Amino acid sequence: MVAREPIPKRFKAAGMDQMEYAARAGADQQIRCVVSLDGRVNENRLEKAIRLTMDAEPVLGCRFVERPFHSRYERRDDLDSITLCSTVEVENPDRELAEFLTAPIDPCRDPLVQARVFRSKTDTVCIKMEHVAADTGGFKEYVYLLCSTYRRLIDDPDYVPEPNLRGARSIWQVLKKFRFIEILKALRTGTMPGLAWGFPWIALDHSDRDFAIRRFPAERFRALKEYGAGRQATVNDIILTAYFRTLFEMNDPEPGVPLPLDVPIDLRRYLPGGRAGAICNCSGQLYPVSTREPDEDFDATLSRVSDVMNGFKENLPGVGSAIYVRMLLLFGFRIMKAGNDYLTRKWDAAGKGFLYLSNLGILSADELDFGDVGLSDAYLVSPIMYPPGALLGVSSFKDTMAFTLGYSGAEANRPVAERFLDLMERELTVTGFTDR
Repeated sequence: MVAREPIPKRFKAAGMDQMEYAARAGADQQIRCVVSLDGRVNENRLEKAIRLTMDAEPVLGCRFVERPFHSRYERRDDLDSITLCSTVEVENPDRELAEFLTAPIDPCRDPLVQARVFRSKTDTVCIKMEHVAADTGGFKEYVYLLCSTYRRLIDDPDYVPEPNLRGARSIWQVLKKFRFIEILKALRTGTMPGLAWGFPWIALDHSDRDFAIRRFPAERFRALKEYGAGRQATVNDIILTAYFRTLFEMNDPEPGVPLPLDVPIDLRRYLPGGRAGAICNCSGQLYPVSTREPDEDFDATLSRVSDVMNGFKENLPGVGSAIYVRMLLLFGFRIMKAGNDYLTRKWDAAGKGFLYLSNLGILSADELDFGDVGLSDAYLVSPIMYPPGALLGVSSFKDTMAFTLGYSGAEANRPVAERFLDLMERELTVTGFTDR
């Protein structure tokens, strides 16, 4: 029998990981998946599966450690004694779920992956991960890995996965695919425009967090796709258009003023099979800009937004912003983080923040499989941006879409979040996305 290579006690954090850690000044930096089951999981097997995945993808069994020039991960020595998954008996899963969804994670102290089973007649399972370890694409890969490990344990209780010790976590695995001239062209669309607006939150501290969640059934999603197909627009284009138009109404900016949004894009599209070498952050950013045009209808705004998004496709969308992240880290982690903290304070004082539209993607019913129990529903929940920033997350499962918007200062800002989703729904009614 060949001896396994030991898991390293410490290793460097990837550049994107360090950037996501620095971004904690403006967001809670957690990604979540909520799964509703037709029955009950074996909670002991689920916790064992989580523990095994922390060896299968070693970064998940680590703490993040700040260092002046290049931060690193250090392997935890308490993985076999800490609680990685808890089970609670509940009468009202929604209320208990909200508390778990919004509970903070400190990547320097807490496990980077946590889960909880909310048990009533059936189970609801929530899995969450600190963004320092992975973006949404990596998180989905992790959830599928967890499910496959859980299924293997059903047939083989002694199953132990092989640790992924050689898989690349750096963004370099993407950048090395391109020629120098392609990189130069990508840089032209990778620069972040100056912040010009913020979300109209009531500015409070970052405590008392909550989510506004809106679900749209499959028939409405199909209507949305049909509407886009007739106008040579993607579903993402349509949602982005509705997002712009809703913000125009809530913020009432001056006509003609260029207003940017931030749209994350998964760079795994450039890798074989659409997968990175390991669970990691592998995303770039697009910065579409639009203007408020009085009395413009939805179709006209959609046409302008689609043209902007199509323009990005000519120059390796998302790659340019990833290069700029690498360039920022040439100054070292501490200087980069100090600069980010300074800009965050400056933008907060001016009432300007990053406004994100994050299409979190499709959850696969085939891979999101707990084997011995059926699955009725699932959705992803995006990070909570702090005022004046905002992040609208969109995910789908079996053609059912979920829109999630996290916020702090819950009592004061709940009406703001609900009004935003009401306006989004009204905008999408124009497309036939909702019933007339």
